[in-house]
Amino acid sequence: MLLVRSAALAQETSAPAAAGNVTALPSVTVTAQERSERLRVRSPARRQEASPPPAAGNVTVLEPITVTAQKRSEDVQNVPISITVLEPSQLQVVSPTSSNADIAHRTPNFNYLASGGQYANSGNIRGVGSFSPLSPNDTSISYNIDEIPQSAYGIQPSTLDMARVEVLRGPQGTLNGLNAQGGAINYIPNHPFFGHELSIGSEIGTHGWRMGELIANETLIDNVLAGRLALRYNGRNGDFGNAILGGQDGGSNIGAARGSLLFTPDVDTNVLFSFNYNRSDDSQPRFVLKSAPCFPCDGLNPRPEFQREDYGGNLRIERNFDAFLFTSLTSIQQNNFHQNLDLTDSLIFSKLFGRPQSHFSVNGQDAYRGDIDETRYYQEFRLSSLPDSPISWTGGVNYFRSDTHVATTGQNFTVSNFSAFSGQQNNDLTVNSYAAFGDVVVPIIGGLKALGGLRLTHLDADAAYRYTGGGLPGTVASYSQDSSFSDTFLTGRAGFSYDWSPQFVTYGTVGRGAVGGGYAWNGSNLPSGRPEPFFPTATSWSYEAGFKSSFLDGRATLNGALFYNDVSKGHLYIFNRSLLTYQTAALDFDSYGGEIEGRFQVTPEFSLQGGLGYTHAELKNVPLGSPTGAKSGNQVPNVPAITATVGGEYRIDASRIGINQGQIYLSGSYQFVDRRAADVANSFDLDSYGVANARIGWDGDSAKVYLFANNLFDKRYEAVGTYYGPGVEAVTVGLGRTVGLGMKLSF
Repeated sequence: MLLVRSAALAQETSAPAAAGNVTALPSVTVTAQERSERLRVRSPARRQEASPPPAAGNVTVLEPITVTAQKRSEDVQNVPISITVLEPSQLQVVSPTSSNADIAHRTPNFNYLASGGQYANSGNIRGVGSFSPLSPNDTSISYNIDEIPQSAYGIQPSTLDMARVEVLRGPQGTLNGLNAQGGAINYIPNHPFFGHELSIGSEIGTHGWRMGELIANETLIDNVLAGRLALRYNGRNGDFGNAILGGQDGGSNIGAARGSLLFTPDVDTNVLFSFNYNRSDDSQPRFVLKSAPCFPCDGLNPRPEFQREDYGGNLRIERNFDAFLFTSLTSIQQNNFHQNLDLTDSLIFSKLFGRPQSHFSVNGQDAYRGDIDETRYYQEFRLSSLPDSPISWTGGVNYFRSDTHVATTGQNFTVSNFSAFSGQQNNDLTVNSYAAFGDVVVPIIGGLKALGGLRLTHLDADAAYRYTGGGLPGTVASYSQDSSFSDTFLTGRAGFSYDWSPQFVTYGTVGRGAVGGGYAWNGSNLPSGRPEPFFPTATSWSYEAGFKSSFLDGRATLNGALFYNDVSKGHLYIFNRSLLTYQTAALDFDSYGGEIEGRFQVTPEFSLQGGLGYTHAELKNVPLGSPTGAKSGNQVPNVPAITATVGGEYRIDASRIGINQGQIYLSGSYQFVDRRAADVANSFDLDSYGVANARIGWDGDSAKVYLFANNLFDKRYEAVGTYYGPGVEAVTVGLGRTVGLGMKLSF
């Protein structure tokens, strides 16, 4: 069999220790970019699912977590990266309607920016990130599904049939591709295995919550071909009152499908083909008036419409040679986004201009329609060392292309400030990226290891803007612009790690990060007859020192890190009050802080886990009198000082309460996010908040039943904010409480 596959199986199926009735929890293989977990031949019993607790009286220890965040199999306690791993038991409480936000809530120093509209995949890690990406590729955090980077304007990655999610903090551009300046979030789905699996699941709950799910796996040709299919539909009614039309806004319908085929023509070759389709429709208002008596509510007519559709295919080919492993990744993805908006929320604009709400509530006035269609091409070839190699290394080449077409129409404006949305725009944006990369870890002496990696990237960005005026005063009849931008830059890292003992490791690294420059999707300067500028490449130096430890005879782990980031020309969005739109601001800033995370198996039945993060991020080198309103020393917007998470699970044999098989469990979690500045001018702060979740259920041999409560205390938290003027503060609001009943049947 393949060496890598065999090694992975050995890691998962290691026998528990015999002495002392010590029962080992199953090891978790985290495959950020590596075949050993995902393409191996395995039985359902080896799947990554919550394991039953050991028999009463046994002592439970935590088995090592094997990761391949560096595209090679390693114990997470030895990897010089700050990593949060969300396992299936944690992912089952992640809502399909807010997957990125829920994952961020469970990750110290990760803040997801739920600003609505097309901005589905944006956020910041350790203070580094983009609020509203200027283009589909303008993000400082790389969201990856099965190693394929996702569009900033795509649908939030679904946790449907997901083996795990990894959050990697700090620059990850060497191995995780373009624009991973702040970090990377890797979504790793389950893949076909040679065996049978069939399950259906359903949930119902408050606010019209409904969910249906099907997962199927089957051997098609013994030891040669296997297939897997996962389907899910989820819907929820709105919980934002509409002060003009009545009823509720904010409802959503989400569909997700993923299929894959595993082909193993011989013992040295694996081929995985997968396809995906996702659709999301919602009517959630982007911003609501913070001071509205009916908060959270909006004054939109018509109701907002957001429609997203993603689909595509991926091909992964792996071949094991005597001296190395060859991997090829090929992907084509299509992302379509449509929005139909009333630009003047009557609650916000009546307060802003001092006019009656009726002035801004006429259907068809201040209307805006936009479509963004993007096609993405991705190809990577790489070679990696074999697991038993004394020097671990990975090297390869990468090509990425994005073709984006934008079509917008704005009409019947009652507010002259809306020139940026007026008339019609037909814009075409193209990005081509070419890269070569390599990463290596070299043992020096004893427990001392040197590590290093480099990535050389050349980027070409082209923009063709076409504007036709709509007659709004102050705008031109037409304007066109054709522009190009090119840049070549190095990213990478260097450092050392030292194994003081098998239970304690320290490390220190220096990293260079970058986010490529380019052009914005919408030309806010075109209506006034002025050229749209490019936004420059943002660069950063990052410094990290950390430790990984295990103690209490293997029952607990504690990992921590300190960091400092020095960012030049960071891509920050500012709200232009004169144009009532967002524009880019390339500003310098620093961030520093740390995080600490731990797991503790208190008893065989009771486990705890948690984390705490601290980040201080402030602007620097801002010119005096900057039109952005920013000043040196201001807080970087949307960066909470404190983020924290704590959770626990208590699980017992169901026979204790008279049920003859299965287990009863109770789990809960609480996440805290501190106050944050809403914009670069620090016009106002977003309130701190905490979100609690709870679940109680029974897991049987072939059936599961559970009660759940998401956002248990119905905290309508403020995710992002916009300052329209004195006393006119608008915020994006998170979803309220959902309580429901769920079940799952396996056949």
